[in-house]
Amino acid sequence: MANIVGKLGWKITTIAVGIPVGIAAKKGVERAWAAARPDKPPRGAKDPDVNWGDALGWAALSAVGVAVAQLATLKGASTVWRALVGAEPPPVRKARADQDKAEAKATA
Repeated sequence: MANIVGKLGWKITTIAVGIPVGIAAKKGVERAWAAARPDKPPRGAKDPDVNWGDALGWAALSAVGVAVAQLATLKGASTVWRALVGAEPPPVRKARADQDKAEAKATA
């Protein structure tokens, strides 16, 4: 039961930290685009007026924004968790590939 409460608390903490981080990341990406290009960022790949360079540039800039937001969310949530609970946050689930490797080693 405590493990379930810990995981639920962790999810709530990451959501509480992630929402403002996500908003800030979106605004940051849009400002970076505006500083580099005076045009509005391409919003849809199906738009016939979007050229490849703009579409790829926006995709790359957005990907960096998402990666930074993810890192900031996890680090920020960990800091908040330690301050509130006084312990390390619950471990993040391993990636599926890591689980498959572990299972393969166990059966070998």
